[in-house]
Amino acid sequence: MKKLLSLLLIAGIGVGAQAQDKKFQMGLVLGPTFNWTKIQTTKIERSGIGNGFTIGVGGNYLFNDNIGIASGIQFDLESFSINYGSSTNTALGDVFYAYTDTDIHKFDEESGRVEDFSDTTAFSLQTRKFRAKYVTIPLFLKFQTNMIGQFKYYGKFGLRTSFLAGVRMDDTGYNADYDPTAGTFDRIDNNTLIKENMKPTTIKKGLSLVRTGIGIYGGTEWNFTGNTFLYSEIGFNYGITPSLYQKSSHLADKVEDTSNPGTYNYSQLDVKNNPQHIIELKIGLLF
Repeated sequence: MKKLLSLLLIAGIGVGAQAQDKKFQMGLVLGPTFNWTKIQTTKIERSGIGNGFTIGVGGNYLFNDNIGIASGIQFDLESFSINYGSSTNTALGDVFYAYTDTDIHKFDEESGRVEDFSDTTAFSLQTRKFRAKYVTIPLFLKFQTNMIGQFKYYGKFGLRTSFLAGVRMDDTGYNADYDPTAGTFDRIDNNTLIKENMKPTTIKKGLSLVRTGIGIYGGTEWNFTGNTFLYSEIGFNYGITPSLYQKSSHLADKVEDTSNPGTYNYSQLDVKNNPQHIIELKIGLLF
C-alpha cells in the first residue's frame, strides 16, 4: 500500500507539472464510497449497505474552457454482505461448500461432487462479507463553468469500470458434513461460526472480474493558489453489469426433489444478474 501511494504521488506531481501547456490537469484524489447490491433473485438477499475507500490519480483534459474529459486510475477497497441462508427468510435455501483451512474447493455440477476432495469438512453458509480490492478506471465527459470568483462548478457523465484485484470472504454459518461417496451435504450443528479470510481455489472468486456502472457527478473546484485547485464532488454510479458471478463454481445449492420427498439435488448456486450501485464522495488536488 505504501508503494502504491508513493507511485500515485510521483505520477500526480510529474504529470501535473506539464498541465499548463497541454490544458491538462492531474493530481491526487481520495474519499469514501457506499454501495448496495440490487438483488434480482430469491436465492440471496442484501445484508445492509456496504462501504469502502478509494485513492488514486485523477486528471482532466480540456478541449476548451468548458468541455473536457475526466479520467484517472483509482485503487478501491470495498466491503459488503450478502445473505445466502436465513432463519427468518424461508425463501432462501441451503447453500454449502467444502473447504480445507481457508481454501474453498470447486463443486462440479456435472459429477455432483466436490472436485479432487476426499475429506468431510464442509460449511453451511448463511451470510458472506466480501472484502474486495479493485482497480478502477473512470472515463467521463466533463462540463464546467468559467471561473466565478475563485470557484468553478462542473458536472460529469460517463462510465466507471472496475477490475477485480483480489477478494477475501468472512463467512457466517454452521459446521456441516460432506460425504465424498454420496456427494451430499448436511448441517451437523446449530452453533454459529465465522470462517475468516476464505478464498475459492477456482478462477471464479465469487465476484465478477469486471463491473461497469453509468455515473453522474457534480462538484466544485477552488483555485486557492496559482494553478492549483482543491476540488470536491459527489457521484452516483448505476451498475449495469453483475457484481457477483451469476453462477458460482464453489457454492452448492441443496434443493429437495419435489417428486421424491426426502431426496435432494445439488447444483452450482445460480443467482442471476445482480448489479451494484455506488455513491462516491471525493476530494482531491489538481495541478
